[in-house]
Amino acid sequence: MLPILAALSASAQDRGARPDDAVTSTTPAPRDRLWYTNATFVRVNPLGLVDAHKVGWRRRLSTKPGVLFSDTYAFTGLSALVTPAYSRLGVYGEVQPLAVLRVFGEITGTGYYGTFDQVLAFDADARWSDRSIDARGDEARGAVGWTATFGVTLQAKVGPIAARTTPQVTRIDLALGPDDGTFFYDQFWDRLAPDGGWMVLNDLDVLFVREKLRAGVRHTFSDSLQRDQRGTDGGIAQHRVGPLFAWQFFDRAPGARFNQPTLFVLAQWWLQHPYRAGDEQSQGLPLIAVGFAFNGDYAVSR
Repeated sequence: MLPILAALSASAQDRGARPDDAVTSTTPAPRDRLWYTNATFVRVNPLGLVDAHKVGWRRRLSTKPGVLFSDTYAFTGLSALVTPAYSRLGVYGEVQPLAVLRVFGEITGTGYYGTFDQVLAFDADARWSDRSIDARGDEARGAVGWTATFGVTLQAKVGPIAARTTPQVTRIDLALGPDDGTFFYDQFWDRLAPDGGWMVLNDLDVLFVREKLRAGVRHTFSDSLQRDQRGTDGGIAQHRVGPLFAWQFFDRAPGARFNQPTLFVLAQWWLQHPYRAGDEQSQGLPLIAVGFAFNGDYAVSR
């Protein structure tokens, strides 16, 4: 769900230096900044509450003229994600060498509290629907481990229409048991995650961008890249699609301590899911997420 935030604000970290208004910008962002961001959102189907933070050092890479070089930077710092069921804390870095390309990576320590039916181990072909998880809630236990995510973002804008895709791979290693191929239900991505294996995820957005408004459609895809000894991978690939709306209240110059406050709403219907596309639950019930994000910075050098 966090890629929602990337689609709405990651490329908008510099006033006058983002794809929607780079043509009219003449003032480059500061060379070095202490930059931070915060986002909080709640969702249903599945249920979730997330508060995410990043803080670190951001350096401008270029002041060349032209749209491709209007927002080039490198960022490195700390990231934290807190939910009622688990927390993550670690290091995050990203590089945007061109306005159309961003490369990012994150490695965090992960700790589950044993609350909200987390964590439960499953065989790759086990039933992990909401009802099945509720029935095994007393088996939930705490766990610690680490999570790694690596990905790229490709983005472009023509007139008021912007398109963006963010493929990424994620690995969660909790060391749940001695047997390779153990899976567990990951509430964040709403699928069986291979313990010590990789998942692939992608968000594709097509947005209308005009001043404070971003409105369009998001398609989300996820699948497992890990199979057990029988060749089972923990469930089918998942697809969901629906409208994305965001309203950015204002956008101040770099150096603002509180900037780009954005309210966003996402509704996506499950096109393909083991249990939310007609098995245990009507396909007419969408995932709905509502949240608020902002960022700020301290200019260190011009």
